[in-house]
Amino acid sequence: PPPLPPAIISRDATGRATIRATRIEEPIQLDGRLAEEVYARIPAITDFIQQEPQEGAPASEKTEAWVFFDDRNLYVSALCHDLHPEKMVANEMRRDSFTIWQNDNFGVVLDTFYDRRSGFMFYTNPVGGLSDSYVFEERENNRDWNTVWDARTQRSDQGWTVEIEIPFKSLRYKPGNPQVWGINLRRILRSKNEFDYLTPIPRSYGGQGFQKLSSAATLVGVEVPSG
Repeated sequence: PPPLPPAIISRDATGRATIRATRIEEPIQLDGRLAEEVYARIPAITDFIQQEPQEGAPASEKTEAWVFFDDRNLYVSALCHDLHPEKMVANEMRRDSFTIWQNDNFGVVLDTFYDRRSGFMFYTNPVGGLSDSYVFEERENNRDWNTVWDARTQRSDQGWTVEIEIPFKSLRYKPGNPQVWGINLRRILRSKNEFDYLTPIPRSYGGQGFQKLSSAATLVGVEVPSG
């Protein structure tokens, strides 16, 4: 059963998070700038946790994230602070390239059936490269799966920002509202070989830890289109 819904985010004794998606009336202008007033009004999701190199330690760089939705799309946005943006690795623009994993990147995985085994994975890097795949049984990753979605990014002397737009029609989920999904967010800082998660993932799972949906957070409050 899902945990009790929080205002924005709560954590249990193990660090597993529950987050609430926020409905917005005006769609996000997908430009990566985080300029809409909703970013100032809605508190950010923070306190990411290292998997590598120091398992369980707070992330060395702050990540602020938001999950919004409207009648058509789910939006996942992030402000990725970086004290040394000149060390950022970002050079891959090819769709679904393995090299994007060797860049700094930010991703979201959505367990839309809340079965703790399968989900849709979306990644982007600071230059806007895109990668998506479908995870099943927590270990198989179908990189041939592609759907319609988009992301925009911006780099600055403070780090980088990202806005991801995923149409509901590009996903599958149970009927009815409100929805309860599994979710995890991950940020990779390649210059430090640091892997930071919204909900902690054991170091023993290595780079495939993002597929461990049984340890993912819970997303509540999403309302999908009817019909």
